[in-house]
Amino acid sequence: MAFGLLLAGVLISTGCGSDKYPTEMTLEDAPETIAEAFKDEKNPNIKAMATRATQLLKVRNYTGAHGILKQLMTLSDLTPEQRDLIAGGMMAVAENLQKAAEQGNAQAGRYLKQQSFGK
Repeated sequence: MAFGLLLAGVLISTGCGSDKYPTEMTLEDAPETIAEAFKDEKNPNIKAMATRATQLLKVRNYTGAHGILKQLMTLSDLTPEQRDLIAGGMMAVAENLQKAAEQGNAQAGRYLKQQSFGK
């Protein structure tokens, strides 16, 4: 259920009304894909957040990465391509967190539960 809520939030925030879904990516590809999308970013705060998200993804801190990606999605200064790639990254991370929670990872389960209640 929590995964469904996360997925719905991602789709709504990316404009699912246009029948366009976020670019699919794997967790292995996400750090490089996101880094590439933000390499020429002029806003130092956005660039720092994107860099932090890629660092967290590389060290497999998926709850931290998801939180940063979620914050990035709320920023109005993103290009449509950046927003699309962040949404794809969020989906890959959310899928991984859901699997981890189903396999008994308490941290992933708590994080998803917290996200589903909007805390």
